[in-house]
Amino acid sequence: MVATFHNHSTWSDGQATLEEIRVRADALGVDILGVSDHLCIYPDGAVLGGSLTPSNVAGYVDRVRALRGKSAMEIVAGIEFDWFEQSRGVLAPYAEGLPLDYRIGSVHHIGGQPFDIDDSFWAAKTQAEVDEVYAAYWRLVRQMAESRLFDIAAHLDLPKKFGFYPKADLHALSDEALDAIKASDMAVELNTAGFAKPCADGYPSVDLLKRCRSREIPVTLSSDAHKPEHLLFEFERGLANLREAGYSSIARFRDRQRWSEPLALALK
Repeated sequence: MVATFHNHSTWSDGQATLEEIRVRADALGVDILGVSDHLCIYPDGAVLGGSLTPSNVAGYVDRVRALRGKSAMEIVAGIEFDWFEQSRGVLAPYAEGLPLDYRIGSVHHIGGQPFDIDDSFWAAKTQAEVDEVYAAYWRLVRQMAESRLFDIAAHLDLPKKFGFYPKADLHALSDEALDAIKASDMAVELNTAGFAKPCADGYPSVDLLKRCRSREIPVTLSSDAHKPEHLLFEFERGLANLREAGYSSIARFRDRQRWSEPLALALK
């Protein structure tokens, strides 16, 4: 069964309408299509440009669910929630109050600044500052998991996107984050978008996937598509990484329920 859960439309920062995504997914033979537009609300209540808003998020969910029945393909509704320090109180009403099939938690900001837009965030930083960004990232991922609001942890190790890496040993912090993901019964995604970025690697790396597998953390596969043509981007390569990490099954979601299917059937 071909399934893809992390995809964006023009309701946030995607470049295609829900209907255009549906048509493309149908043509690709997708069995379960999930749409998960961004909801990025800062702790002070401000909303990031290119995000869903408190006033339209319910309408977005309704529109995704309204696509059901237009084809044999199953369509499920999700949201990618951007996590900041102390975000639980801001996000919980939406995560818990909307009829979502799954909830994605992600970290894109450190100290209120986005680190994944372009390399200007990183270029002037010393190695010690790069190390601290990574340390802060793993602390936020742990807090995100500990909120118990989410079903999927998005693109772990996203800070490597532009090819800046830590030199400090941060295994203790990343282990704490992975342990929190396990304790919260979350899955992680292998996000294939990174194969086309300067880091030339999926998020997370095979090494991190192996550490997830050793904890028996479930995994799903996504391309983080912002265009319809990217819906199944590098899924074969992603599946190869999952096999290398020791995974034999893959997670699917519907109505906040998770089940697994054999990895061998992920593109059949």
